[in-house]
Amino acid sequence: MSGLTIAERSDTGSQTRTIRVALAGCGVVGGHLAALLREHGVAIERSRGIRIELVRVLVRDVQRPRPTPLAPHILTADAESFLATPADVVIEALGGHDPAERIAWSTLAAGRDYITANKLVVARRGEELRDLARRSRARFSFEAAVAGGVPVLRVLRDALVGDDVRAVRGVLNGTTNYILSRLHEGTTFSTALTDAQASGFAEADPSRDLDGRDAADKIAILAWIAFGTDPARLRVHRAGLLPDPEALIAAARTFGGVVRLIAECVRLPGAAIASVEPVLVRPGSRFAAVHGADNLVEIDSAWSGALRFSGAGAGGAPTATALLGDILASPSPLSAPHSRACPDAHDPRPRRWVLSVRCTDRRSLIDACAAAGLTGAGVHADRRTGTLHVLTERCLRTDVARAAALLRARHEAVIESRYDLEEDS
Repeated sequence: MSGLTIAERSDTGSQTRTIRVALAGCGVVGGHLAALLREHGVAIERSRGIRIELVRVLVRDVQRPRPTPLAPHILTADAESFLATPADVVIEALGGHDPAERIAWSTLAAGRDYITANKLVVARRGEELRDLARRSRARFSFEAAVAGGVPVLRVLRDALVGDDVRAVRGVLNGTTNYILSRLHEGTTFSTALTDAQASGFAEADPSRDLDGRDAADKIAILAWIAFGTDPARLRVHRAGLLPDPEALIAAARTFGGVVRLIAECVRLPGAAIASVEPVLVRPGSRFAAVHGADNLVEIDSAWSGALRFSGAGAGGAPTATALLGDILASPSPLSAPHSRACPDAHDPRPRRWVLSVRCTDRRSLIDACAAAGLTGAGVHADRRTGTLHVLTERCLRTDVARAAALLRARHEAVIESRYDLEEDS
């Protein structure tokens, strides 16, 4: 592991540990981290005996004005120059996979600690980066990659290390939860999305949030820490808010529920099943109570029972706080568990589902459900939106997928949601 500079503190005469930080990315998350260090650096030094020195910042445009002033000499737009900077810790807050993955490999191969908020890199390359960190005796930390400021990874990795975790589920994407909350209030989708972007809860390109890929990466990381399942190999059934978020709200109103995008991973004998999908939950349920950009994570364990953690899950400040927590954490080689054989499988649990279609052809829906083997399905019409909703009896996800495929061949917008109004969700 990289050595840290030790310096004398002039006020007390005690020693201060200096951590030299190189930061890749100074957007919403990186900018908030720079602000945290600027505003609270002295307090951290006094309370923790740690001086955090920002020695290099990788940005796209060094001339761009920033809310937090940075010394011009620490800014660079050149990734190679950034990687050559002497630093104890490299923090990556760029997002995407390039140059983020190159920074991760180069940092850990050099034996330097690597901290990231990039769930895409961890989900794609987590096992390989963990192995590289172990060989190099460096830290690989990624608390900020899941649930913003909610320290759920630390709980799974440290507090529950000896427990038997059976399932992890929750609202893991603050962007979609903010949008769904606004839609339930009567706001249009376009307005809700614009407001989310203006508030820093959504990227300029929100597609990974809206189609469920962001939450799928996060649940794969949680499954890795909880079960030892390689996140790159876990198959996650994914259905986001697209193509018709307003149809989801119409379905919720029809059945008296609230829509939440819920990610779930359950360990079965010899297998793990994972999903991200819109779920209709009871208005008074714990998931319905998660408003705005907040997240809620529930861990079901054999010995500790059901543990719930909630807090801000989107935005620069909570994510930057999680990055700062990883900087200040005790130096130790990473921990994620050794991989265990845990192949994916089809979900064997019969459940109820809703298929929502913007059409008035009731017979088309009934025929598609019958062709997929779904019997006893009721069709509910929402004349205000011109949407038909099929509520199935309890059946397997594979049967619903067949019905949805048949419907999509005839109608452009078909959206699936799980009906959990009968569950204690």
